[in-house]
Amino acid sequence: MDNCCQTIFMMAFSMLFSRNFRRFLAFSSLLWVFLAHAEGIDIQNAEVQWIDSANVSLTTNFMINLTSALKEAVERGIPLTFSLDLSLIQPRWYWFNRQVLTWHQERRLSYNPLTRGYRYSIGGLYLNFSSLDEALQALETVKAVPVHSQMPLGKGEQYQAQLHIELDTSHLPKPFQLDALYSGDWTLTSPNREWMFAP
Repeated sequence: MDNCCQTIFMMAFSMLFSRNFRRFLAFSSLLWVFLAHAEGIDIQNAEVQWIDSANVSLTTNFMINLTSALKEAVERGIPLTFSLDLSLIQPRWYWFNRQVLTWHQERRLSYNPLTRGYRYSIGGLYLNFSSLDEALQALETVKAVPVHSQMPLGKGEQYQAQLHIELDTSHLPKPFQLDALYSGDWTLTSPNREWMFAP
């Protein structure tokens, strides 16, 4: 009788544990998805358009969700540099794939405590904004930016486009670069966005 009760108890405990474990796994998955979207970079859309055999244009929108550490850094006057990288790869069944285009652009977000204004800049060009949200919105919008190809693009050929965006920690002041090595608060990156493009 004792063995029978013990068996029933173990079965009941096992069922309870497995049910709770499944709930725990489901909750953990939802939490992970929420955190992944709460902080990071999400590429919402991306498109490459043909201009001619040597040029295309890139249009994309992405969303940057800054961590609290990065928001604090900006408000203390530390600029953040975001790197955009686009490549076009020509698949070839008879040989290795060929990379025909690589493009890199840096977009910078900064804050001036004296004027209490935010600045978004590309190279020597810049725009000033009164709020962080406005500056981020400008930084997150890429509209028909011309991109030069290193190799001629063939009309009717198929190319794989890859786009990646990340916070470039190499532009941070040295003490913050060390923090970035050991803290996820300083890491912002997007998953690679891939799609097929045919001129």
